Amino acid sequence: DAMQHQAQLDKAKQIGGNNGYDYSDCFTLISPTILAADYAVCNLEVPLGGGPDYTGYPCFSAPDSYAEALRDAGFDMMLTANNHCLDRRDKAARRTLSALDNLKIDHIGTYNNAAQRDSLVPFIKNINGFKVGFLNYTYGTNGIEPKDGIEVSLIDKDMMKKEISSTRN
Repeated sequence: DAMQHQAQLDKAKQIGGNNGYDYSDCFTLISPTILAADYAVCNLEVPLGGGPDYTGYPCFSAPDSYAEALRDAGFDMMLTANNHCLDRRDKAARRTLSALDNLKIDHIGTYNNAAQRDSLVPFIKNINGFKVGFLNYTYGTNGIEPKDGIEVSLIDKDMMKKEISSTRN
């Protein structure tokens, strides 16, 4: 899980000063291990809310520089379906997808709409000659309902069975 509590946000802002939030040193100790992986996956447990205010618990929101630091540390994919994905509602969920696309980070779990989900699930990645399928689900979104067509991959046994079968084919 990658998430930001208020103390971490405050420290990144202090380090970044007038240049925003700086996470450049946060992952230096684990980055060699992550970079050594053929493909590293992380649960992004915060929306990238776009600011100007970012918050920790209970409704998380992190700056794009956090995801950028995770990417630079070696993470290749972000799982976005989790209980905090709608903490800043649909607008931030969509913004998170756009930010991850701009950072060229693979992501699954939340989608702009059902058509996008249908086109991206299952997510199959060729990793060193092996096809690996990824699926991502969450038990809920802390009582916040998705609106305006946003898709969150919620645990639904029938849907999961269908998507697992599709992934195997």
